[in-house]
Amino acid sequence: MEQVSEQRSTAEGTLAREFGLLEEMTRAIEDAARLLLSGLQGRLPLPQAWAEIRDLEHKGDAIARDLFDALLVPRALPVEPSSLQALTGYLDDVLDGIEAAAARVALHRLRRILPVAVEMAQQILASAAELRAAVGQLRRMQNVFPHTRALHRGENRVDDLLREAIETLFNGRFAPKDIIKWKDICETLEACTDRYEDVANVLETILVRAGGEEHLRLGELVLDVERHEVRVADQVVPLSAKEFELLHLLLRHQGKVVRRERLMHQVWGEDYFGDTRTLDTHIGWLRKKVEAKGGVRIVAVRGIGYRLDLRG
Repeated sequence: MEQVSEQRSTAEGTLAREFGLLEEMTRAIEDAARLLLSGLQGRLPLPQAWAEIRDLEHKGDAIARDLFDALLVPRALPVEPSSLQALTGYLDDVLDGIEAAAARVALHRLRRILPVAVEMAQQILASAAELRAAVGQLRRMQNVFPHTRALHRGENRVDDLLREAIETLFNGRFAPKDIIKWKDICETLEACTDRYEDVANVLETILVRAGGEEHLRLGELVLDVERHEVRVADQVVPLSAKEFELLHLLLRHQGKVVRRERLMHQVWGEDYFGDTRTLDTHIGWLRKKVEAKGGVRIVAVRGIGYRLDLRG
């Protein structure tokens, strides 16, 4: 535990400038998302919102260049430079996506705003706040996962909203040119949350590699990585080594399907060629131990794998 704390202090000290630049970029993303929502809600003229977002996008480009230049300097770093470069690139992509959406809304000169597009923009702003919090916590290498989980859920929500938008557009009440314009805008908005999820994946990878992953939570279920312990409703639940690893993997990707092949390879090893029903048996045992009191459910996705969700 002391070694992990020492690694965090080293990371914060060595990468102080880089962390500061990353946090500055997330603030620009949140400001841009707020402007986009204000424009769609009619609280700010759309051309003005786009112009201000464009300035923020230029600022983001400058920050990204500074980050890339800083990472070119040869030195020992507690975080792989390639991971920080990927993180910087995806953050820049988020800001580019918000600017692209604002440009389309402003240039298309739409007569009325599609309500579902406003909902998508609201989620983009909510995810921007989670993103800023996640990158802020990265400096301390702790408590990042709750925010990355929120980014995954936000991406799922916007996927649903995009389907709703397409259904609305093709219900026969829109002119063909409006269908084309709004479909383009909504798909651009949805692409922003895809980039948020890319950022979440990179952040989680950094945390795992740096040993900063301590507690994973969902509902009343808590997995303590360091102590190799699982609590359900504040009660310790004994798990076998295989059950613990399965739950660990599902919790790391909560809300997302983890393929059967990955579960088998990471828990039983790549050389395991036994019956895949072994996986189903262990999942059955896990369900009995964590679902009811934990407020969670392990969902079988036919032909693909399993997903861990909050019980609805």
